[in-house]
Amino acid sequence: MHLEQKTTEDFHGRRKTKETLIFPRYHQWEVVNQLIETTQAEDAGQRYLVQHSAGSGKSNSIAWLAHQLANLYDESGQQKRFNSVIVVTDRTVLDSQLQNTIYQFEHAHGVVCPITRDVGNQSKSEQLAEALASNTRIIIVTIQTFPALFDALDKRPTLAEGRYAVIADEAHSSQAGDSARKLKALLAAAGEGTEDDEEISAEVMLDAAVSTRRPNERISYYAFTATPKAKTLELFGRVPDPSLPPSADNKPEPFHLYSMRQAIEEGFILDVLCNYVTYSTAWKLAHLEDEEQEVDAKRPPVRWPSGCACTLTTLPSV
Repeated sequence: MHLEQKTTEDFHGRRKTKETLIFPRYHQWEVVNQLIETTQAEDAGQRYLVQHSAGSGKSNSIAWLAHQLANLYDESGQQKRFNSVIVVTDRTVLDSQLQNTIYQFEHAHGVVCPITRDVGNQSKSEQLAEALASNTRIIIVTIQTFPALFDALDKRPTLAEGRYAVIADEAHSSQAGDSARKLKALLAAAGEGTEDDEEISAEVMLDAAVSTRRPNERISYYAFTATPKAKTLELFGRVPDPSLPPSADNKPEPFHLYSMRQAIEEGFILDVLCNYVTYSTAWKLAHLEDEEQEVDAKRPPVRWPSGCACTLTTLPSV
């Protein structure tokens, strides 16, 4: 659980901070505990796919998981299992909900390092490499900065010897500017074609990064999504029978599933289809007093606006 703080400002500019004690719901508590237990039991370099419904509190789940992974030690209790935990997400979420949630877990200076923009002469890639070299416990990056992680590991052998956990949120990012072109070029190199106006998500970026690189025993991946793509299931899913190859009878499945149906049944989210009404039905409900008339489709009747007094005048022939 954690203490959530929200600051609001009224019409007169007076600021008020509201504190709320947030307890995890059962599916959040279960997925975090299962991930920690499995991570502790398995070697690094594994992949975990968490499929949780939209609106089920993935931001809190990611924050709780990042906090637990950053404080996870090996069996001896002497060495941390991960040098750093890298959270990859969308810029909009980065600047608000997710970053604030993670910050509320860790108040110590230097524990959480968000890399959102260039600082002085330092680019975001250089900031990321410096944060990795400093063994910063939690590093938050955008999907634009995420590819720099592999560049830093390739160029600095000392960093490549560390162990890292990568947590990716599915949030989408608008594709505009030079950074979008670089991302699309990276996806094209990985065989992932995208349309010019198509959005690129952290899920797609993680798929491309994993598929284009050989398996790394020092990087563990944790992918959170509500609707995983087929390739995401292929790369991050787990087959029911590990002794057999993936097949129609042995399809990869998410490590943890919290479906939309279950979220609706538990009252966590609303079922929008309960109030679904077709346009024709909505029109009839809104015009109960109107009489139905058959008209010639080629010559629809002309109706003057109500309340409009019109006078027809015949002009004399010349």
